[in-house]
Amino acid sequence: MPHPLRSAAFLTCLVLPEGAFAHDWYPFTCCSDRDCHPIAETEVTAGPKGWVIRRTGEIIGYDDERLQQTPKQAGNSFHLCTTDGKPDGKTICLFVPQFGS
Repeated sequence: MPHPLRSAAFLTCLVLPEGAFAHDWYPFTCCSDRDCHPIAETEVTAGPKGWVIRRTGEIIGYDDERLQQTPKQAGNSFHLCTTDGKPDGKTICLFVPQFGS
């Protein structure tokens, strides 16, 4: 007789959409997997002192520990992690894609 929990776990894996784990690469120090999201390139600009988050005016310095490189599996896009995942929340981490070759 099959174990009911094992069967339920198997069925759950079959039913979950592929995108359910799309952002599982975010490090624990940046979010609880709900505070981070991709943002448009137009929402961030490179300034003389660092990356400027347009909606909040925050500057994330080029040597700031909150600045990280977007990993290859996440594509070539910006990702922003904010307090409670709020669009205007304080920045926890900013992921920047690799530019150039």
